[in-house]
Amino acid sequence: MTINISSPNTPGLRDLQSGAALDGLLGPLADESRRLNANAGRHVPLLVKIAPDLDEPALDGMAAAARRHGIDGIIATNTTADHSAVAGARHADETGGLSGAPLAAHSTEILAGLAARLDGALPLIGVGGISDGPTARSKQDAGAALVQVYTGFIYHGPALIAEAARALRDG
Repeated sequence: MTINISSPNTPGLRDLQSGAALDGLLGPLADESRRLNANAGRHVPLLVKIAPDLDEPALDGMAAAARRHGIDGIIATNTTADHSAVAGARHADETGGLSGAPLAAHSTEILAGLAARLDGALPLIGVGGISDGPTARSKQDAGAALVQVYTGFIYHGPALIAEAARALRDG
């Protein structure tokens, strides 16, 4: 189960990524998840998907909250509201989240920051700008236990999956 609190397209949603709002969301969700898991006799992982636009204090808070509430993993990252990587491009001034290659480096920085803060305490899923095997590998090198692809799959098709899998396996 993924709790996506990172979409830049939903007004106010990203306000849930820090402070009391984050604790107020994750605490009850984690409690309910544990209750449902106990009743069902199986564990369904609870993950949180975060934005790449978090600053250092927000990353500190996210890592601490995930540990505190027993969240099973973090998906880093969703699309960015920062369009500076495509400044001057044809649709650069449109609203909404920016995905794909322009997001890759910054998303990987956020992933590495979380990995350093969490020191293996919970798995991280790297996503954001994976368009080839080396980009997938960069997520793994930054601390991802798993990777997820979206935009790259649209542009590069199923061959991307095989290329990414080889890069992750073979280094």
